[in-house]
Amino acid sequence: MTTGSQSDIVVRLQQYLPRGWFGDFNNAPNINAVLQGAAWGLSTQYALLTFAALQTRIATATGGWLDLISNDFFGTALPRLQNESDGAFRARILANLFVKGPTRGDMSAVLTLITGRKPDIFEPSNTTDSGGWDGGFYWDSGVGRWGAPMPYQSLVTAYRPATSALSLGELDSFRWSFDTYGAWSDSPVTSVTDAAIIAAVESTRAVGTVVWLRITNGPVTP
Repeated sequence: MTTGSQSDIVVRLQQYLPRGWFGDFNNAPNINAVLQGAAWGLSTQYALLTFAALQTRIATATGGWLDLISNDFFGTALPRLQNESDGAFRARILANLFVKGPTRGDMSAVLTLITGRKPDIFEPSNTTDSGGWDGGFYWDSGVGRWGAPMPYQSLVTAYRPATSALSLGELDSFRWSFDTYGAWSDSPVTSVTDAAIIAAVESTRAVGTVVWLRITNGPVTP
């Protein structure tokens, strides 16, 4: 018997009534009819209260309540993707909520989460990326790059979601952090707006820096 169900509440109500008044409840159709009516209303209220309690926590919220939570925390920067399940959306909310930022690594992580594809981030003045101006030739992903005197600037190429199926369970390490929620699904990421991508970059961009952003469909990674 489920706690809070109509039958559960009927039994609870029967326990408050003096048995000497009604005898065997199995043979008391009139009082049972009254109790069933009251139990129906109470079980409905119990279900409503239980549902409301679940919507007060990100880990248990569902449906439109998750959308409201995302809007409260991120405004329009983290919308639900087309056909995205509650579990997958919840995982993205939690991942973005705990992004430390603003750092290059967090920018890459957030863009990967919302698009399913790792962005290309290049800092011309970063000797790790380019060796700096006159610092030599740097090979990255098959593309040679020269450094340039562009302090506090970066060139970011963000890729829109691939049209082919992409499992959210295959994304970066954030997936393992929130796997206990059973949140990740195998539904393909099918839609994300350019505005959401721009907002993700803005949320992880360090103050005083310039990001030259290109958004492209790009080649589909095998």
